[in-house]
Amino acid sequence: MLKLATKFLPQPEAFQQAFDAGFRNAELYLNAAVLEQADEVIAMARRFDMNYAMHFPNKPELSADHLQACCRLFDELSVSAVVIHPPMMKRYGDLVKAIHPNIVLGVETMRVPPDELVEWALRHGSVTLDMEHIWKFSLQDAPLEKMFDVVSNIFQRAAECVVHVHMPGYLPGPLEHRPMYTSREFCMGIFDILADHNFAGLVVSEVDMEFQNPIELKMDTLLFERWQQLRKAAAPAAETNR
Repeated sequence: MLKLATKFLPQPEAFQQAFDAGFRNAELYLNAAVLEQADEVIAMARRFDMNYAMHFPNKPELSADHLQACCRLFDELSVSAVVIHPPMMKRYGDLVKAIHPNIVLGVETMRVPPDELVEWALRHGSVTLDMEHIWKFSLQDAPLEKMFDVVSNIFQRAAECVVHVHMPGYLPGPLEHRPMYTSREFCMGIFDILADHNFAGLVVSEVDMEFQNPIELKMDTLLFERWQQLRKAAAPAAETNR
């Protein structure tokens, strides 16, 4: 079953805030400074009963030591996937794989044309679907049903390639990286698609810093819990109608 996660820079207060809000999964945002403190990050992360993914640094000029630290964090924290932007994958992907051939690098959708998403996923073999990017950039704020159709098609044809999901609460318009609860229909619809295809990875409420506060983090965990309740309630009815 899919797992709800939040995303933050690994600092003690961020771990505690996420845990207190009900999150049991997190995507840790990495940069060079974080990688230089791998021991401290491991110690912080292990204080909490949480599962982890990581986001590879977005800025270049990483050293061999930085790449080694990333691979070490992947192993020490039993990381499910490492999200990586296409330019960083092009620059560092082979170097990271040379250090750790089994590391899971999930290349993130940025501005992929909608009719190329399936082929793009199959070509990379291991991808992070950013639902906001798909709706905003690939589909240019098309009707929500079109968004659902496109995501369903990806899972019907390339489900094995999807290792991680980013899903802020997007609504068509200029604002990005808002909490899931602000776009209930969108998020619950995507939850259903993921569950229908037995996606078992992390689904990340990727929000800006202004929304990383106890109330709005809790609102997202409550939304997910409500979806789980509705999903469970609908299951017996679905069985009866067969």
